[in-house]
Amino acid sequence: MNAKTFWLNFFYACILLTITSAADAQSAAKQKLLAMEKVRYDALVTRDTTSLSRLLADDLVFMHTNGVIENKASLLKSIATGSLEYLFILPETSTATVDGNVGWVYGKANIRFKVASINMTIDQYISFINFYRLIHDQWQLVACQNAKVSKDNPYFIDPGPQVKKSVQPLIY
Repeated sequence: MNAKTFWLNFFYACILLTITSAADAQSAAKQKLLAMEKVRYDALVTRDTTSLSRLLADDLVFMHTNGVIENKASLLKSIATGSLEYLFILPETSTATVDGNVGWVYGKANIRFKVASINMTIDQYISFINFYRLIHDQWQLVACQNAKVSKDNPYFIDPGPQVKKSVQPLIY
């Protein structure tokens, strides 16, 4: 092997290692973001406002399936007072993307929640997209958009069983 071939092979090996290392780092970042999403869901269900306060960005924009938009303070108050109580959040699909200090998770989930003002428990099948920002090695939710979806939509891939449908008020 001559010197030119050696250096060319060395150069290609370095590129391959760099690409492999970047892919591994990207995969680890996605897994960390998905784990963070689960921690946030658990905190919502257990009404752990202390953890939620750390997980939500101060400039949070949280859009519910009925179009109501809350900020960090109002969402924490809704959870703390029980005016909004998540009974479960069961993600069926979740895909994460990370680009530097920004990440997003989108997917579909079954949720059950209670709304105290109308004294009703509501089951919904939703699609969601959640945007995160990495601050001091901690992902914080910056924006959340939820939408109620129907499995009857021909463009919707059937994820399997969903929660039983309940009577829902027109506002949802």
